[in-house]
Amino acid sequence: MTVATNVVLAVLAFVLGARLGYGAAAQGSASGSFFGLGMVVGAVAAAFGAATHGIDPRVDAAQRERCWRAALYTLGFATAATTVSVAFFTARGWIRTAILVAVGIKLLVYLVSVARRPQFRLAAADHVATLAVLLAAALYAMARWHAAGMGWLVAGVGVSLIGVLVQVRHVAIHRHFNHNDLYHVIQMVALYLFFRGGVLLVDR
Repeated sequence: MTVATNVVLAVLAFVLGARLGYGAAAQGSASGSFFGLGMVVGAVAAAFGAATHGIDPRVDAAQRERCWRAALYTLGFATAATTVSVAFFTARGWIRTAILVAVGIKLLVYLVSVARRPQFRLAAADHVATLAVLLAAALYAMARWHAAGMGWLVAGVGVSLIGVLVQVRHVAIHRHFNHNDLYHVIQMVALYLFFRGGVLLVDR
């Protein structure tokens, strides 16, 4: 079930991300393009996650470890792309440049940390930090410019945080539908909300 929900999550993220990115690129929206890119890269991470859960460590532990590391690395690039999007829909000039530099530094630190300790908690912390930045940016854009789509982004962040809580607390609804499976389903809802907000993003 974990593999199945991960695969569905990957397909949904890819379809929504590609659709968002394609539409944003056609309109010349960098914020929408990077937001879509983050979803597409997240789809790749979910696919690696499905492979990790699907490989029996007793059969091929080395391959399982490679897939796990690939999932963690890819998640870092996904959150980085999302934060780059924030730089385009909330700032301009030197402030935007500063945000982009900070994103690059954060990504480098994350990749080095994961290379040393390939632990899920590092990816979870990076994910939560990105959600916090996205929430703050959406609330700022909503208050200052009444920017369209910010309500969808705020809702997406809220649903994603519920998913993180489910994952951390190991909340399960059935022995054949564990906390990982429930987390994947919750993230599917969040993806839709992010997509609805992403299509309305406008560069500053």
